[in-house]
Amino acid sequence: MENQHYPFDRISYRTGPQHIDISIVLPVFNEGDIVESVIRDWNQSLIEMGVEYELIVINDGSSDGTGRVLDKLRREIAQLRVIHQLNTGHGQAIRRGYSMARGQFILQCDLNGRYEPEDLPRLWEHRENNKMVIAHRTHQLDSFSRRFFSNALKTLTRWICKVDLNDPNVPFRLIRQEQLHYFLKMLPADWKSTNLALSVFVAKEFPGKITEVKIPFRKRQLGKSSTSLYELFNLGCEYFRELFQFRRIMKGAAGKLETLAKVPA
Repeated sequence: MENQHYPFDRISYRTGPQHIDISIVLPVFNEGDIVESVIRDWNQSLIEMGVEYELIVINDGSSDGTGRVLDKLRREIAQLRVIHQLNTGHGQAIRRGYSMARGQFILQCDLNGRYEPEDLPRLWEHRENNKMVIAHRTHQLDSFSRRFFSNALKTLTRWICKVDLNDPNVPFRLIRQEQLHYFLKMLPADWKSTNLALSVFVAKEFPGKITEVKIPFRKRQLGKSSTSLYELFNLGCEYFRELFQFRRIMKGAAGKLETLAKVPA
């Protein structure tokens, strides 16, 4: 098992420029077949954009060779930062990546090949006038259970939180760093629904400051989803519970939100 090589958290990165325009946070679990091509594509696209950037990959306890590929790439790509950790789940992995990010803006994207780096400029062009920019998948080439899960979350956020977003849990979103950290301080650290809660938070309190941008959603070229139907059901129950808890958090957040509203969009 690969994670036997990483019995404790291990972080590796090089010293980069003091100013970074964008940090790309890429959680990954058992994507050894595609991780190299995806990271090289992101690196090349960001070079072509002409921005100062860093790629932060959180290897969340992979057991299929993903870690070895990442270490090889780290030696070749100066902007790549790699975090090896024991498996904690998607929500904890992205929070770890967020905490390490140094960019003025942070993009979170799952490292599964379903989101193309060429789609980043579509979000990037809306960055200045919004507190968050999220993707709206124009179609979902996914399993029935995945489509059902996404549609159920959309319905729950509308019912429980009175927020209407097309794809509130989409793992392709852009946010300014200081605003992200304001939001995260209001969410329990152990929540599984970090992505969903962040979207609902912004849409609820700043309805004119969140933009959904249509992008295509692609089929996997290699590999398959590592989440079973049983795991999706349990995850859905956790999200349901956390959305109700979220309503209570919002009631006590009014004072903090007044401060957040003053942060430039």
